[in-house]
Amino acid sequence: MARMLSRSAATALVGVAFAGLAACSQKAPPPAAAPAPPPAALTTELVRGATISGLFEQPVTFANGAWEGQPYEPGAAARPTALIWDSAIVLGDFDAAPGQEAAVLVSQNTGGSGEFVKLAIVGLRDGKAVSLGTADVGDRTRLRSVWAERNRVVMDVIEAGPNDAACCPTQLARKTYALEGGVLKLLASDAVGTLNIGTTSATEWVLVQLDGQPVTGDTAPTLRVEIVKVAGFAGCNRYNGPLKETAPGEISVGPLAATRKACPPEQMDLETRFLEQLGAARQYTFVAGQLALTAVDKDGNAKTLLFRK
Repeated sequence: MARMLSRSAATALVGVAFAGLAACSQKAPPPAAAPAPPPAALTTELVRGATISGLFEQPVTFANGAWEGQPYEPGAAARPTALIWDSAIVLGDFDAAPGQEAAVLVSQNTGGSGEFVKLAIVGLRDGKAVSLGTADVGDRTRLRSVWAERNRVVMDVIEAGPNDAACCPTQLARKTYALEGGVLKLLASDAVGTLNIGTTSATEWVLVQLDGQPVTGDTAPTLRVEIVKVAGFAGCNRYNGPLKETAPGEISVGPLAATRKACPPEQMDLETRFLEQLGAARQYTFVAGQLALTAVDKDGNAKTLLFRK
């Protein structure tokens, strides 16, 4: 007959067992953290950090929509730069494959007076935003609007016409691009007229920048162009006044009249500055799909009012 263990021996065995379990638990490595899954879809934020080829000799990776290279010469100010136009990013299906891509307009500067505009199609590859193709749009080309249409990118632009200086384009054109065989190609570029104030009408423009500072909130001034007059909300009061186009891209505005409602000081300050600069507007153009008016103040300084649709 098997002999029964004494109480002290049993207690000792249990202690050994627990000590062994504790030792095993101390030696077991912690479970490895699961790798983060790749992004499920392309976003504007991913696009602003994309790696894009075809701008310079080597691909460049953007940070918050901007890239800046090393100076051409040590200590010199001139250096290559590139900027993604945030207001002109269009999501769509441009490669006829599952998932979305983004049509991205980029301004590229090599240190001279030119601003070379490029179109890139950006997609997700292994969880990273990279360009699938890049094509030229033009030197100092102005964008009016851009959209996706049947796997294609279509844009309305202002470009230099036969008699235009490079600085001051006035020819309206429509351009169509598509990815074909892994290459982004210009399929069509058709001149459709000359810049005129009518291109800004039928839209209520909302002020987004004044004196180089962003303007936000429900009290942002607005602008509506009606060929021979302007009208809108100035930040507190309604306003209106005459408008005359003296040449393509050149205008005179005012005198402006406004209602006399009183508002908090910050609104009144914004309204005063807005009406002063709008009344001093002398030129208009488009910047990344936004309307830009250039005003000249009493001291001869140029200031820009920037509006979105």
